[in-house]
Formats: sequence, structure tokens, C-alpha cells
Amino acid sequence: MSGRLLFFATKNDIISIMNTFREILPFEIKYFETGNMPTEQPVVFSCIEDLPHIGVTYSNSHCSDNYCIMEKDISIVTERVDSESHGTFYCVYSSMNNTCLSFSPSGRTADGTCLIHGQFAIMDKNELSNTLLKAASKALRKHCKRIRGWYVGQEAEQLNGKVRYITIGINEPQEYDFKF
Repeated sequence: MSGRLLFFATKNDIISIMNTFREILPFEIKYFETGNMPTEQPVVFSCIEDLPHIGVTYSNSHCSDNYCIMEKDISIVTERVDSESHGTFYCVYSSMNNTCLSFSPSGRTADGTCLIHGQFAIMDKNELSNTLLKAASKALRKHCKRIRGWYVGQEAEQLNGKVRYITIGINEPQEYDFKF
């Protein structure tokens, strides 16, 4: 299995996929957003429905919203950065938390004309991250059709002909869009 799974999914597709994902796992999980933040501990979410604006992407490109999924009891690794121009902040990334699964949700653009792809990925192959990736793969196979290596959720598939399926960003030429 590759270390990355690509998919197109609506909000309802994502909720179904992630609920199955959670049921498959032998342990409880947590989600937290990656990036730079003002505090040492990122905001932790316990279920997919709690993630902000799930199913909608405002940046118009893939992987703009990125989360880590980890076993609930594992500590989150953050790094303090002292910057003259930006002050003190903390960064947290998938690469710093090697037992996580990186999760970028798929979502529609704010105007609803495009569906931007999502992905699951692991940065480090170890027992925990592999367990998370395998569970994500099983959940995707249960709820999605696989088309040329991409997983397409049931609702996402019904949007065929109504939206652009974005593989990079909405400002890229349509020749880079996913086509059925």
C-alpha cells in the first residue's frame, strides 16, 4: 500500500468515511489542525463533525486544511519558535508527530462550483501510522468507488457534470481536473 490515499468526498461522504474509520480502529483517536499557532497545545477534536467547516474549502487549493489523526493518549509534539518579526509561536506538523495520519479533507469551494480533493498520508512507516492508514483505506473502499487510483464518495460521484473535480487548485487549467 502506498503512503497516500487521494479522494473526492462531500461533507456527508466524509462523515460516513470517518465514522467507519473510527469503528475499524482498535483505539480512540483525536484530530488536531497543523500549522503555526499562538499556544503550545493545539485545539483537539474528538469527532469529525467538530472540525471547522468540514466539507468546505476556502483556500481553493488542495491540502490547505490539514489535520493530524493520532491515538488519543499519545502526546502531541509541537515546536516553539521565537521570531523577531512574528514573536513567539508554536508549530505542529505531521512530520513532527510520526505516529499520526495526515488528513486533508475534501471539500466544495465556497461558491459550490468545484470539489477539491482530499488525502490521507503517513510521513513515517511505523506500526501506529500503518494501522491508521490501513483503516482509512478500508473505510474509503467501503464508502467510495475507486476510479483510476482515486476514491470517489457516493455523493461526490453524483456531482459529476455539475462541478469541477480539482486535483491542484481552481486557478489551474481545467486539463488538470479529474475526469470520469
